[in-house]
Amino acid sequence: MNTYAQESKLRLKTKIGADGRCVIEDNFFTPPFKLMAPFYPKDDLAEIMLLAVSPGMMRGDAQDVQLNIGPNCKLRITSQSFEKIHNTEDGFASRDMHIVVGENAFLDFAPFPLIPFENAHFKGNTTISLRSSSQLLYSEIIVAGRVARNELFKFNRLHTKISILQDEKPIYYDNTILDPKTTDLNNMCMFDGYTHYLNLVLVNCPIELSGVRECIEESEGVDGAVSETASSHLCVKALAKGSEPLLHLREKIARLVTQTTTQKV
Repeated sequence: MNTYAQESKLRLKTKIGADGRCVIEDNFFTPPFKLMAPFYPKDDLAEIMLLAVSPGMMRGDAQDVQLNIGPNCKLRITSQSFEKIHNTEDGFASRDMHIVVGENAFLDFAPFPLIPFENAHFKGNTTISLRSSSQLLYSEIIVAGRVARNELFKFNRLHTKISILQDEKPIYYDNTILDPKTTDLNNMCMFDGYTHYLNLVLVNCPIELSGVRECIEESEGVDGAVSETASSHLCVKALAKGSEPLLHLREKIARLVTQTTTQKV
């Protein structure tokens, strides 16, 4: 049974305002979603926080999120807290997210980690459409469970898909399936004793592979690597035994990117 009477929806559309900074052009949301007004931590980079006024996702919860980042906008989107997926019993919780990043626009999508509780089943599907001049940082951090309770890999199933298109041509696809019933997630080809996993994609970002590699090597408690995709963009995969090392690594990379992206002419 869905916690809410209908599918939870969030719509956000941005544009460049009179002062030359990214502002909200239009928005709409249903419970539990809310949006904070944008603030500007640096130059013309806007930051908007997505809020979910709920204890987490339950069985039957379905979220439909659509984000349209207007041309020339520079925006960072964050979440309010760690996302919890509760025991979904014999069902599942799901999220479909569609993101459009306009010409010469920059989006840094940086949510907090996702924590699947015991017997949680979650399905996530994200599609991102870019123009050739769009810039993107997109990440997800997945936790093995409630680590402090030693509840590791007790969830039912977690399946997330990320599809990125540039001028309608596919340039990146990630299909993550974590199923403790069929796979030993602690084996050396999976988590290998770690409990937190970062997946970060960088498209058209002003940072070299060597710079990202240096960030990883300097990050204490992180085991990770960066690779170049066939379309010459970057993908980072990293493991750690806590959220903080991965959040710090992600922030370090994002800071290097935005130092260039937000420079005013």
